[in-house]
Amino acid sequence: MLGLFSWLYCFAVHRRNAAFDSKKKKAIHVTVPVISVGNLSTGGTGKTPVVQLLVKMLKEEGFQPAVVMRGYRRSSKGLVVVHDGKQICVSVRESGDEAMLHAKEFDVPVVVSEYKVDAAVFAAGNLPCDVIVVDDGFQHRQLHRDLDVVLVDKQSVERPWLLPKGRLREPLENVHRADVVLVAADVNIDAIKPLCNDHALVLMHRTVADSTDLPKRVLALSGIANPERFWDTIKAGDAEIVHVASYPDHHWFTSRNIQTILDQATSQGLSVVTTSKDAARLDSLLPMFASANIPLHVLHIHADVGQGAMELRKLVRQRVKDVQQTLQQQTLQQTLEPPSTP
Repeated sequence: MLGLFSWLYCFAVHRRNAAFDSKKKKAIHVTVPVISVGNLSTGGTGKTPVVQLLVKMLKEEGFQPAVVMRGYRRSSKGLVVVHDGKQICVSVRESGDEAMLHAKEFDVPVVVSEYKVDAAVFAAGNLPCDVIVVDDGFQHRQLHRDLDVVLVDKQSVERPWLLPKGRLREPLENVHRADVVLVAADVNIDAIKPLCNDHALVLMHRTVADSTDLPKRVLALSGIANPERFWDTIKAGDAEIVHVASYPDHHWFTSRNIQTILDQATSQGLSVVTTSKDAARLDSLLPMFASANIPLHVLHIHADVGQGAMELRKLVRQRVKDVQQTLQQQTLQQTLEPPSTP
């Protein structure tokens, strides 16, 4: 039965993509270049560190990036400005954890909306930015993108089944739409390259963390998708995970949750280690850790594309500059055109 539903889902995805490919459905352009970071599957594949890698690159190249995203599991509805380019404007509950993480980490404009087109149009027209990075935008084809970055993980390759049988949002071969394909380090890159278009930049990708200062015996606390990678990172830092407290992705921790964790840590003499995404949702509960005298260590994870970093930087810089120049020429042309006569 799941196979039948997956087939029907595949048919619907194909029709939708065909409508955009044939231009029957028009993508909406905004007034600044747009870079999308996405994947083919549901669940965590490391998009957040890649978004941050691109934001960091863009800032280092002298651009002013803004981030737009859905703001998953937030309490607010509609379009919300998380960071207006000067300051954070809302609480983490209203923004969602990932949006708050971007806002705090890089002090850049961040807008969340269920409709990423609305967020992008608003950011381009109202906030101090000259390029937009879309978090999880590969399937959001209503918004025109000037550079598509797509992540491919091991499970997507080994179990290439569409929803609901599997976790793919669209067939693996649709990676051909991407300009940059970041292949997880545990995937055979040669199996992916034939699926990519001839002009795509295909790079190996992994997430790494500075875990050398971790205590030796820890309680691993997380509310993320695929926490196994988080655990592996802790172990790579020579720390022993004595206890695991794993909650669903984007879980909002309660004081009861934290008290249980603190009791476990106290009884076994453990320090607590969590992710930066989880730390955003733990902010209001930090006094409980201090009162219990239990250290909370935040593991900061970042994306690593190895020797491909220079190629990626060059492509991003050139694409953004080319699009900016084209947009400026279009604006000038529209300004010089004589007004139409009635």
